[in-house]
Amino acid sequence: MKTVSIEKLLIWAFTQELPKVGSGDLSLGIGLSSAWAMTRDFAVLGTLIDRSPNIYGVVPDFVEYGEPHPDALAAGAAVRALAEMSFSIPEGWQPFPEWSDEHGLIAAEVGRVVEEQRLKGDRLSGRYVVALVTGSAILGFGPDWRADKPKVQEVTHAGKPAWFVTRKTRDAFGRVYEYETDGFDRRKQRPVKGAFRKYALSEPIRGAILSRLEWELWQDALAYLARSLANRLESHAIAAFVPDRHPWRRRARSANSSQAVDMAG
Repeated sequence: MKTVSIEKLLIWAFTQELPKVGSGDLSLGIGLSSAWAMTRDFAVLGTLIDRSPNIYGVVPDFVEYGEPHPDALAAGAAVRALAEMSFSIPEGWQPFPEWSDEHGLIAAEVGRVVEEQRLKGDRLSGRYVVALVTGSAILGFGPDWRADKPKVQEVTHAGKPAWFVTRKTRDAFGRVYEYETDGFDRRKQRPVKGAFRKYALSEPIRGAILSRLEWELWQDALAYLARSLANRLESHAIAAFVPDRHPWRRRARSANSSQAVDMAG
């Protein structure tokens, strides 16, 4: 029995074995000319276009025939079972612990995206995680969690730092509410009393937030699959798997360590 990591088992299953499912019915229901056209396209392009994926989410192989390995079928079934599961984002989730956030801009954007995902639930659905695991197995690597911290810049108006001030007023029902307005006195050419400046990130980080969320979802799914397939395979044993849910924390510790060495030097 061969011992493999859960990642390598999935790569093998989804790239070598599961494409055999549905590969034998290439010419069923199509004429000879259509079959030849598909053969020609494969010879020219190196792949088949307009072919639907099989039940495991992979396109049936045009060249490889035969029955897929039972262990690959077991892996495919375990991945498909993820569709019945639901996933969540923990309270206080901080995907960028290595980034300083003096103005709270990163935390605010993370909170906004988290709330969006909890309401929509698309990336937290089991079906999305199935696609995530399948795609990672086919590509041979997981989501790219690496991201550079965006710069913080002042909000400007006409090329100059903008000033804001908070005012209070009443609505038609007599309720008091606050609103922000221009905090710069044009006549005196200076900020009004209580005025403040605002800051913004130089570029959006929504994509980086979702990438780190997907990395954690992928790791959680791998942990589930490793447990689910343990002692259930005929020819493979799953190596012990410890989820690496926050690789960016190692990056942060490494950066802090290097900085400490530089300061000591």
